[in-house]
Amino acid sequence: MLIQIVSLFTGIAVIATIVSMIMNPIIFKIGYRNVYRRKSDTFLVIMGSLIGTALIMGSMAMNDSFQKFLFSQIERTHGEIDELVYIPSDNQNVVKEFIPNFKIEALVDSLSRNEQVDGVLPILSRTVSAGLPGNARSQTGQSMEVTIIGVLFDHLSKWPDASGIDLAIPPPTDGVPGLIINRELADSLRVSVGDEIEILADPGQRLLFWIPLPQVKIIDIVEGNGVFNYQIENQRPNAFTMLMDVEVAREVLKIGVDDYFNALLVSNRGDFLKGERHTDDVVVAIREVAGEEFAVREVKRDSIRMVDQGNIGLLFLMLSVFAIFAGALLLTNIYLMLAQERRTELGTLRAIGYSRKRVSRTIFYEGFFYSIISSAIGVLAGLAIARFTLGSFVSLSEDIVTLIPIEGANIAFDSMQSSFAFFVRTDSIAYGFLLGLIIPLVIILYTGRKISRTNIVTAVRNIPEELDERQRLLLNIIASVGVLLSIVVAYSAYSIGNANGFFTGVVLTGLLIPIAIPARNKRLIESLFSIAVIAFTMVSNSFSLIASSGSSIYLTVAKGAAILFAGLFLIVYNLKTFEFLLNKLFQKARAAAPVFKISIAFSSRNRMRTGLTIAMFAVVIFVITLISVIPYSMEQMLIRSRDAVFTGFDAGAFSLTGERTFSFTELQSQPEVREISTVAGMNVAVRKEDSFGLEQIYLVDDLFIDNSRLTDILYDEDLDISSGEELWDYLRSNPGTVIVSNSVLPDVVPGDTLELRGLVDQGDSGQGIGGLLRRGVSSESIDTSPVYLEVIATIPENTISFLNGLLIYAGNVPSELAGSAAERYLLFNLSGTSPDQKKENFDTLQSKIESRSLFLLYVDDIINLTSNMLEGTVNILRSFLYFGMLVGIVGIAIIMFKALHERKRIIGMLKAIGFTKKMVFSSFLLESSFIAIVGIVLGIVTGTLTSIEIYASPLMEGMKLYIPWNQLAAMTLIFYFASLVSTIIPSYSASRIEPAEALRYFE
Repeated sequence: MLIQIVSLFTGIAVIATIVSMIMNPIIFKIGYRNVYRRKSDTFLVIMGSLIGTALIMGSMAMNDSFQKFLFSQIERTHGEIDELVYIPSDNQNVVKEFIPNFKIEALVDSLSRNEQVDGVLPILSRTVSAGLPGNARSQTGQSMEVTIIGVLFDHLSKWPDASGIDLAIPPPTDGVPGLIINRELADSLRVSVGDEIEILADPGQRLLFWIPLPQVKIIDIVEGNGVFNYQIENQRPNAFTMLMDVEVAREVLKIGVDDYFNALLVSNRGDFLKGERHTDDVVVAIREVAGEEFAVREVKRDSIRMVDQGNIGLLFLMLSVFAIFAGALLLTNIYLMLAQERRTELGTLRAIGYSRKRVSRTIFYEGFFYSIISSAIGVLAGLAIARFTLGSFVSLSEDIVTLIPIEGANIAFDSMQSSFAFFVRTDSIAYGFLLGLIIPLVIILYTGRKISRTNIVTAVRNIPEELDERQRLLLNIIASVGVLLSIVVAYSAYSIGNANGFFTGVVLTGLLIPIAIPARNKRLIESLFSIAVIAFTMVSNSFSLIASSGSSIYLTVAKGAAILFAGLFLIVYNLKTFEFLLNKLFQKARAAAPVFKISIAFSSRNRMRTGLTIAMFAVVIFVITLISVIPYSMEQMLIRSRDAVFTGFDAGAFSLTGERTFSFTELQSQPEVREISTVAGMNVAVRKEDSFGLEQIYLVDDLFIDNSRLTDILYDEDLDISSGEELWDYLRSNPGTVIVSNSVLPDVVPGDTLELRGLVDQGDSGQGIGGLLRRGVSSESIDTSPVYLEVIATIPENTISFLNGLLIYAGNVPSELAGSAAERYLLFNLSGTSPDQKKENFDTLQSKIESRSLFLLYVDDIINLTSNMLEGTVNILRSFLYFGMLVGIVGIAIIMFKALHERKRIIGMLKAIGFTKKMVFSSFLLESSFIAIVGIVLGIVTGTLTSIEIYASPLMEGMKLYIPWNQLAAMTLIFYFASLVSTIIPSYSASRIEPAEALRYFE
């Protein structure tokens, strides 16, 4: 609605402007003539406006594309499913109880009459193993875990996700019932319509090969979302789904009761995202009919919240906000300089009798011409840049797939790549164009009106205008009101526990107080408050209110903005200080002293222009610094965690299916393996306050303890331990002790005592590593005999390790927990003395056991894969921001070209009193160098401070900060020299001006 209103008013304003041009032909000709008078200036203004608009549009399109990608995963797995209604079961292996038909009908009848619901679907769902005939029992990768969904097809045909899909299921043929499967399952099993599939519903029959398994025939293969790509009730990376008639499903699943379902899917009115708005009301309506017996999962809302809290969304939101701001700064600076350049001309028009209104219209018409052209072209350029950048991300994901040593990895990435496409909302295109159009026009309108009210003599002679006492008082009053409002916001937000409002109020108070103080020379006050704002932001996490909201996206962006703006104000307030210090520094260089003084004087006396240009540089460098520091820190942590991945071993081996055709003894006998350790994994119940949670406990052997290089561990200071090696020996020598990973039990500290319970049905799950992924624990499956273990050490939460859980020496396992393990892992060191030799031996070993149900991972492969992903992502983001760096470079070029014309007479006077061509040329280069260096350094410093603050916040708790000084230094040099190159032409032109010509110059 907002975009329609803004577009309407903008359209009316454009039409009114065109009509005004037609009705004022003389004024229009004067403004239009300026466009062609200096074509180089016109080119720079349009190019600068175009780049600013393109950066705004590109940022919006990038953000839209990534938001679309993130939410498309929700659309794919959830579709129109907003709520899942079921009766929880105490039986861990069942999860959902059967729901009698009369209860389902009551819910369906009530919800069907609810105006906020547009779909209700009873289902009977279960996870089974499926494969080609004869393969459903296989544990060697020939069978798949699939979700069977039994439905009434007349209900399914009315479900929103079913729109446009033919759901007619023919009757059984030759005793083989028909079903629909999704495209992902068909591609994985390599089946087509007419083929048959075998189903293993009961894992207990896996080894009972004499019992025949039911078979079904594929009637259709569909591509769809939600119920056709069902992934709500499992954590698998795929969404293999079968849809069949509910009666057939009961028969296949051996359910001996009729007219029973086990879940109800509910779709709220609206599309897959907008329906979430009605969740609260729909849940209340469900509760009124279902009562407390039923559980209602808000599946869509939970997934949306996970996306909103994701680091990728945060990264691109920050990128967009600051890049858009940089583009807006460029537009502001260009048109402020344009208005300043036309000041003498407009004053002359006033002197010959033109009214203020006609004078302001002159420059407004000129600015309208520039902005309408640059906005249109800038939108197209921004879209093209965003599309290219998104294409680079898709290429990166394809390259990454080739590095993943897992068969079928391409299948998991195919669906991601298909949804990872360029996308931009119509609203964003409209906003990009309107911002590129409105920002210049507002600035031109304001400055033109201001100039038209300037004293005619002052305007004609182009004398800088200072604020008079009345204007200063008005500014002080406005700032004072802002301070009072900010204090009220901060106090109110603190009272109600709103961290975002509290932080914003405090920062605004600190930035506005210097402006509100009625004093002329307040450089010290301004500097102190700017420093205070930076200091407050850096220590803000010491406030419990802010620390508790450390993961807030708004708060993270606000902290970065506070540091950046406070740093910018500190620099702008002290331009005179820079001038004084640099003059003192270079006053002994007699020949160069005048050059330095002239070059710095112009910058310090045009605070608005210099500040905006510095800000343009600083904003883009600030963002580049952030996206350099954060991924670099993650990469360095990964490299330093090499010994933690497999606790010091070179490689790990495990089964994906639970069956190993390559034995421990056989692996140990291979010449490529130097030594090998066995780690058994078991599920145990751990008491967490008044309930139990399922965790994994790993049983480590002597070889593991003797070779473990996992030494970054926090251990109990009361123990007589001085090193990591002694800690592992202590674990082996002292029964009843355990080491805990804080990634699974974050609140546990050394010295705590854990209560553990075994699981009655522990045994070998027969599901390989999947046997360790269960999370729900029912009271019936927990042993009644408690086991108490003393925590002697904890592994930090940020440690990148394959074994995340509880670690205990295999010889000290209490009898209450003893039994068959759910899975056994093999960790081993490779033969060879160099990384190249070890890699060669790993590849040889992998080729020997290929397709034998044992999966190998080499630690360096994991690190290289992750490093390549981080480096590739950062390089792509940098390439986008390097385009954004044109904002600063073009800004400096425009300043120098404008300065060439503004100072033509001054240059003539300087040359008349003895300045050489070299001195004039050097003064221009030094001026641009000063602006570029200050902007770049400010961006790096504020970006680094923001990175430090982010890593000190709960958002990055436990993470270590590493700063890529080499990368930042290289970036500084590249952008500095690029800025110098952009000013060579105006600097050279200035040096070639003849004194006599310059002194006669008047435009």
